[in-house]
Amino acid sequence: MAYGSHGDLVGELQEKLRRIDELKQKGDQRQAALTRMKDEIGAMSVTVSSPDRTVTVVAGPGGGVQSVRLSEEAMQGSAIQLSSTITTTIQEAVAAAARRQATIVQDALGGQSTVLEQVLQTQAEAFGTSVAALKATVEAERPVVPQRPIDQGADFTEEDFLAEQQPSRPSRPEVHRKPAEDDDFLDPFDEGERR
Repeated sequence: MAYGSHGDLVGELQEKLRRIDELKQKGDQRQAALTRMKDEIGAMSVTVSSPDRTVTVVAGPGGGVQSVRLSEEAMQGSAIQLSSTITTTIQEAVAAAARRQATIVQDALGGQSTVLEQVLQTQAEAFGTSVAALKATVEAERPVVPQRPIDQGADFTEEDFLAEQQPSRPSRPEVHRKPAEDDDFLDPFDEGERR
């Protein structure tokens, strides 16, 4: 035989099947990550308010402005001042939405993507700031999701979760009361003989 013994051929085929299963599993994981990414991007929105809180802008996927809200105080200033505040707040909201979207993509694709770095570089140039400052902003904007610890060593095979356990009740505290001066008054907590 050209390939050696049948055992070698079977071993090679088993190794190839194992690698195919591995690649399929990685493909399934990647597909799930991309589906989560699509869902997160579709549901994302970023809310930014002006420093004086007179203008609030909500931006969504792709930086689309979803709403602009003005407070009563916003109308107190000049039209030029209001226009400037609205424009600046919209720019900040769109930039924050782009950073959030790039973060979602980066998290889904991992080291295969440099999209976040590209967005930060572009924004640093556009806004006259540093990439490091924007990275700090990204970390501050990142939603906090508490991770649940995974106890991989726990063995619950002998645990009976359905067993009825009677909760222990604390004994009733002893209360010493003065005798009532009014015979018509009944004390519901008095376990003594009633008149």
